[in-house]
Amino acid sequence: MWAVVLHIERYPSWWKNFRRVKLIRGDGKSVGSVIECEVRGSLPYSLTYALEVVEATEYRHLLLRSTGDLIGTGRWEFVALASDSATATYYWEVATTNPILNLVAPLARGALARNHEQVMANGYAALRPHVEAVEA
Repeated sequence: MWAVVLHIERYPSWWKNFRRVKLIRGDGKSVGSVIECEVRGSLPYSLTYALEVVEATEYRHLLLRSTGDLIGTGRWEFVALASDSATATYYWEVATTNPILNLVAPLARGALARNHEQVMANGYAALRPHVEAVEA
């Protein structure tokens, strides 16, 4: 699972909301790596941000700092289970720096939340077959 989840440069091939991913520095999994991403949901805007790997413990966790259109942190946590499987959880605590989105956010909170939920649901649905194929 670690290998599938952390090959972020491959996300656009299976997660339709990732328009572009580019490794700027490093391998995307080790401290100091920087990955530039562009994502788009169903609403008419894209977000471009860079992720820097701040901490990395192989097969355990990865802490990311986001800059650009999304500022904050992301954290992957992996927990091994007894039956040769694992769980992966992603915590994404970011805010947008886009002044237009920030201006309309109080009025469009529901639409923005649904857009984000759909992007994440798309990612989960697309990731699941890849992870299950690795575990099989």
